[in-house]
Amino acid sequence: MGKNQVRFACHHCGHCCTDVICFPTPWDVIGIVRETGNNPYQFLEFIRPDEVDGVTKNDPTWLKVNGEKYMMALKRDQNGCYFFDVKSRMCQIYTARPLLCRLYPFKLHESRLGEFKGFSLHTDVGCPKHRDGSVNTAPLYTLFKEDQTHQEDYRNLVSAFNRREYEGKKPEDFIEMFVVYRKNNTG
Repeated sequence: MGKNQVRFACHHCGHCCTDVICFPTPWDVIGIVRETGNNPYQFLEFIRPDEVDGVTKNDPTWLKVNGEKYMMALKRDQNGCYFFDVKSRMCQIYTARPLLCRLYPFKLHESRLGEFKGFSLHTDVGCPKHRDGSVNTAPLYTLFKEDQTHQEDYRNLVSAFNRREYEGKKPEDFIEMFVVYRKNNTG
């Protein structure tokens, strides 16, 4: 575990983009739309609990629609993430990628009182975790704190969505609660 630095270097293996499901926050989605002009209805999907491992059934970001649960994710296909360029093995939205992607494969360690102790590399992820580089932890901690704020807003937005009951409700309706997509990105 490193308080100031973590030994790690990305070798662009693509694991994070091909084997990991990314659950963006609404803030992440807004950032992607602003930066790229991409239509969120084309790059998002809503997955069910049986399509993902490692997310608890009581996670507060499950959207409830007609007795079913859904979670917002970046769309994937046989090549991985919607934004993964198979040829270059790079993220097409690198500067606008979700905070979860920016924090991967790092794990935060805090004291019982919530004081920052440091970061390490997750032990239970498939990233090869090359240790031939060094990453400063201060920017990671800043991203982590920002993500915590976004997660709280996300939970509140999901709660409001889940309270809404109307005929024809579908998970994609959640997008309308936080982003307005305009063709040609005007306005």
